[in-house]
Amino acid sequence: MAPRVHPALLLLLFCVSNARSECDNTTLLSLQIDALLAVYDRETPPAARHQINASMDVRHATINEIDSTARMLADLKLSWNDPRLSWNATEWDCSGWMVPAERLWLPDVVVMNAAATSAGDVSLRARLDSDGTVLWIKRLDLTAPVQLQLRDWPRDVQDVTFKFGSRMHSVQELDIVVIDVKNSLVFEAGAWEMLSMSSESTLWNREGMDLRVVTWTVHVRRRAPAHALATGVVLIAALIMLAGATALPPLQRPPLAAAAALLTVVWLVWWGSRGMAAGSCPAAAVAMCSACVLAALLGACAALVGRVASCTTAPPRLLRALLSRVSGLCDLTPHSDTLSSEQSAAWAASARLLDRTLLVLFHLTGFIIAVVYF
Repeated sequence: MAPRVHPALLLLLFCVSNARSECDNTTLLSLQIDALLAVYDRETPPAARHQINASMDVRHATINEIDSTARMLADLKLSWNDPRLSWNATEWDCSGWMVPAERLWLPDVVVMNAAATSAGDVSLRARLDSDGTVLWIKRLDLTAPVQLQLRDWPRDVQDVTFKFGSRMHSVQELDIVVIDVKNSLVFEAGAWEMLSMSSESTLWNREGMDLRVVTWTVHVRRRAPAHALATGVVLIAALIMLAGATALPPLQRPPLAAAAALLTVVWLVWWGSRGMAAGSCPAAAVAMCSACVLAALLGACAALVGRVASCTTAPPRLLRALLSRVSGLCDLTPHSDTLSSEQSAAWAASARLLDRTLLVLFHLTGFIIAVVYF
């Protein structure tokens, strides 16, 4: 014997199947939408003051270092309520439908600080809900200038700002409210990755008219592990050469100091060839310049010490008195390579004292540079 079905359940199943069949009837629904839009004026805003809800969904963000520009691919989602587009969902058996956006009134929300390769396709469809809510997505391809802050290069984080607003309507006519999207779909394919995105809403006064300006700031981070490794290796190698040069006698220092300077100069030439326009100097470049300057100073000091040690004239009496006092505090015995038959022992001792003094100043200079810049 077949089981009995309750009449109320049968009625519910009939209503659901009937509503689904009529909602899927695109011909009937298109005729109803056409009849609704026949008396709709898309040139007139829905109200004297209307509110636009805006959210940004970033799909890709990158930076062109040579041109100092940032490019962003994103979807600007705009939604508003237009009572003229509402209908009875029960009578129509459908609560939402897609219509061409060109048949609707669209808010005047444009980018204000960037060049738009594609500022939105009007031919895209907009979604209509039975309560008059309209959802429209503008697909954006934007390019904006950015002042690179390269202090932490090659692990720097750059902030790219995009501003949107209405150029024709004041805040009393069109107000934009930001709705943050927490989960943005980002496609990474390059040397930059998106960290986060923040938004801000401000008022901008232009010719006595207050305009609502919405700002989205995209934070992107450079992905350059190879550059970081190469920079660290070059800097450590230069510092090891400088440390080794200070431990050598004065006449043996110039070759090692010159090698350290050459290594840092090659890195600086490579850096300069990248052609980056920056608002700050990278700490890595400061370190390389400092190492190059210190290497040059170390070589110059070694040459000065050698020149003093090679003097053959009689030393002044004041110099002899100074040497006699200092000799009790430190060993002024000259290096064997700085003595010859015609050299004066007093000048050789003076060269040794000068060398120690310059080495102290050299290490002090390096310490001050490290404290001030790093």
